Amino acid sequence: MNSSLTYSHESFTRWISSIISPIILLGCAIGNIISFIVLLQPRLRRQTTSIYLAILCVAEIGTCYTGLLRQFLLDAFNLDIRRINSFTCRTHIYLTYIFLRLAPLLLALVTLQRYLYVTHRAICSLKSTCIQLFCIFLFVFLAESHLFIFYELTYPDIRPRSDYIPFECTVDEIRYKIYYKFRSRIYPKLAFVAYTIVPLTVIIVGNVLLVRTVRQASDRSRSKSKKKRSVTKMLYAVSILYTVLTSPASIFLAIAPTSYQLAPAFRLQWTLLRLLFYLCHSVNFLLFCASGTFFRQEFVSFINSNCGFRINWRHNEHRAGDIGGISKFEEETLHHSIQYKNPSEYSFAKIEKQNSKLNGASTENPVDL
Repeated sequence: MNSSLTYSHESFTRWISSIISPIILLGCAIGNIISFIVLLQPRLRRQTTSIYLAILCVAEIGTCYTGLLRQFLLDAFNLDIRRINSFTCRTHIYLTYIFLRLAPLLLALVTLQRYLYVTHRAICSLKSTCIQLFCIFLFVFLAESHLFIFYELTYPDIRPRSDYIPFECTVDEIRYKIYYKFRSRIYPKLAFVAYTIVPLTVIIVGNVLLVRTVRQASDRSRSKSKKKRSVTKMLYAVSILYTVLTSPASIFLAIAPTSYQLAPAFRLQWTLLRLLFYLCHSVNFLLFCASGTFFRQEFVSFINSNCGFRINWRHNEHRAGDIGGISKFEEETLHHSIQYKNPSEYSFAKIEKQNSKLNGASTENPVDL
C-alpha cells in the first residue's frame, strides 16, 4: 500500500512539473529579456532605478534556469545535471543559490533606494548604484561559497549507505560532521532570516512609508484622490505578490525536518510550492507594464521601431502625465529626463504655436512629452 501511494505521488508530481515548468520557463525568458531591453532604452537607462530592475531581470532568469530547469529535466527526462560529476554538482548548486539569493536582495534594495530618493534623503548616482550592486554580489558570492566547497557526489544523507544506492549531490555526513550539522540545523533558519524575513520586511515597510510619503505630497499638491488610490494599489500589489508567491516555499524549507523528505507527500507539496515560487520570477514584464506608463511607452516604441507593424498608442497619450498609471518613483526620477534641455526651445515652440493659431492653422505640440 505504501509503495503504491509513493508511486502515485511521484507520477502525479512528475506530470505536473513536466507540464507547468516549461510554461514558467518560457514566460520567464521572454518577459525578463524584453523587460531588460526596455529598461535599457535611452529614456529609462539614465535612471538608477532602471539599472536595479535590469539586473533583477538577469537574476530572475538565472534563478529559473538553474533551479526550475534542472527540476524539469529531472521530472521529464530523468536527467540530473548535478550527477554528472562532483564539479558540475558543486558548480550548479553554487550558481543556483547565488541567483536565488540575489533576487530578493535586489528587490529590497530597489525599494529602499526608491524611498530614499523620493524623500530626498539620498542622492542616487551611477557610482553609488554600482558600489551597492558590487557589495551585494560580493556578499552573496562569499556567503554561499560554502556550497561550492563542501558539496560533492557522495552517499545520500537521508538514506542508509549501500552499494546499490546511487550518489547524490550533497554533503558527506561522515567527512564533514561539523558542517553537516551547520547545513542541516542552522543554515536553513539563517538563510530564512537573511533572504526572506529581512528582504520582505524592507519591501513591506519601505512601500508603506513610500505610500505615506506619496499621500502627503499629493495632499500638498491637491492631487485627485483617484491618483493616490492607484499608486497605493500598485505599491501594495508588488509587495503582496512577492510575499504570497515566495514565502510559502521558504517557510516550508525552514520548518520541514530532513526526515520528512522521505514521506510520500513531501515531493508533491514541495513541487507545488516550488512552482509557485518560480512563478514570481516570471511575471516581471506584466508587473512593469501594469505599473509604469513610461515602461509601456518604451515597450511600444521598441516594438514599433524593430518590428514590421506599429501599435497605436495615441489613445493613451493624454495620460502620459497621469500618476494613475505610473508609480511615484517613476514620476520623480523621470521628471527631469522629459524636460526641455534648452529653455529657449519651449519659448520658441510656444511662439510658433500662437502664430499658427493667428494664421488659422491647426497645429500640434511640436514636442511630444
